[in-house]
Amino acid sequence: MVLSRPDIENAIAEGLIGFDPPIEPSQLGQASIDLRLGNQFTKWAAGKTGVKLSVANGFSSIPEMWNTLELPERNEFGQAPAFTLEPGEFVLAMTHESVSIPTHLIGHVEGRSTYARVGLSMHQTAPWIQPGWRGPIALEIRNSGTFAIELTPLIDRPCQLVFFELSSPVGADHVYGSRPNENYMDQKHPLKHG
Repeated sequence: MVLSRPDIENAIAEGLIGFDPPIEPSQLGQASIDLRLGNQFTKWAAGKTGVKLSVANGFSSIPEMWNTLELPERNEFGQAPAFTLEPGEFVLAMTHESVSIPTHLIGHVEGRSTYARVGLSMHQTAPWIQPGWRGPIALEIRNSGTFAIELTPLIDRPCQLVFFELSSPVGADHVYGSRPNENYMDQKHPLKHG
C-alpha cells in the first residue's frame, strides 16, 4: 500500500517518519514528498582513465578518484549559487533533508517529471530507502539531455519520496545498518561511510 498525503502527514506528526530540517508544506504531494537538493556535488576526477576498481572493496580506499564541491548557501552577493551539469555528465549529490524511515515502511526515491523532461535522471539503480534508514539520500544524477542544466541547492526539488507499507515491520536485527556491509547510515558524503 502506498501512503497518501494524509497518511504521510499523520506519520510525520506522530514522529514515525522524520525529516531534518522539517519539510515545508509545499513539498507535500498527493502521495509523495519532494526533496530539496543539497549543496554537495561529487564527480569522478577528470583524466582518470584505464582505472579498475572493486565496488565490493568500497570507495574509501581510493579517495583520489573523485572530487567534491560544496557550494555555499549564498554567495557574497546573497545569491544562491548553482552547479552546472553538462550533457552526458554524471554527478552524485545529496538531498538537503535527512530522512528517517520506520521499521514498517520502505521508501522509494524517484525523479520528478519536470526534470526528466530535460533529460535528468535522479538514480541509476538504487531507488529503495530501506526500513530503519536515517540520513540524507544520495542521488545519482545523469544529464542525458543535449544542453547544460543548472542545479541550485535548496531551490531545486529534483526527486520525490514515496512510502510503501510493509506486510509486517522489520525486526531490529534486520533494519538498515544491522549488517556489516550497510555502511551509509547518517552519511555526509555519497561515497564515504556515515
